Amino acid sequence: MRFDYLNAQEQRKIVWPPSFAKARAYLDQLERANGLAPETISAARAELASAEQLSRQRRQQALERLATRLTSGASGAANPAKAGLLAAAVSELANTR
Repeated sequence: MRFDYLNAQEQRKIVWPPSFAKARAYLDQLERANGLAPETISAARAELASAEQLSRQRRQQALERLATRLTSGASGAANPAKAGLLAAAVSELANTR
């Protein structure tokens, strides 16, 4: 990311657009911190990879199913805040046109 100027007192909030890379980054963070069960992480990675190869409508449906499962499991995760961010990232990706 590049800015035209820097003001150290300004707290810029960076918002990353929905992407498969963003969802995978959250999965990586959860894996490193043991924030989700290993089988949940493996399944989510496989479903993301599979969804990425699907046509638009089928991709959206697959991502919505994954987001629903991740949302329902977030409260029971070791790191529920980060798990919630993962679920939100997948949901945003599902709603991307």
